[in-house]
Amino acid sequence: MFKIRLTYALLFIFCTWLALATRSHHQWFHPLIVKYGGDIIWSGMFLFLLRIFFVNAPLWKLALINYTLGVLDECSQLSDAGWIVAIRQTYFGGLLFGVGFVWSDLICYAIGTLMAWGVVVSVERLMRVTINKNYHPVRMI
Repeated sequence: MFKIRLTYALLFIFCTWLALATRSHHQWFHPLIVKYGGDIIWSGMFLFLLRIFFVNAPLWKLALINYTLGVLDECSQLSDAGWIVAIRQTYFGGLLFGVGFVWSDLICYAIGTLMAWGVVVSVERLMRVTINKNYHPVRMI
């Protein structure tokens, strides 16, 4: 279990770096990636985070939870309560919770969740074949 969790932790760190790079070094990326890539990567990053802690949970449940959290986060941007606005005005609060509701983000979260699903399936198949032939995650799909 350690190797699979380490793999997801490394994927989480890589996605964090890549998502931040799309925001801070936009000259490196295509404008389409700059506009939508961060939200797609954000969603995938959180699926990897969930998989670290719930490696034996059915992947479809984690994906559903991941997408639901993304939608709830996006809908929370409709709130103008003082405490949440204060959090969003910080650098990390803005990155984590966003600053404004955008319908396209809901599509980005779905795409990111599905892409991360594909990565999870590929990683777990590769782990089963190369590292431990007896590794069978419980209800992978």
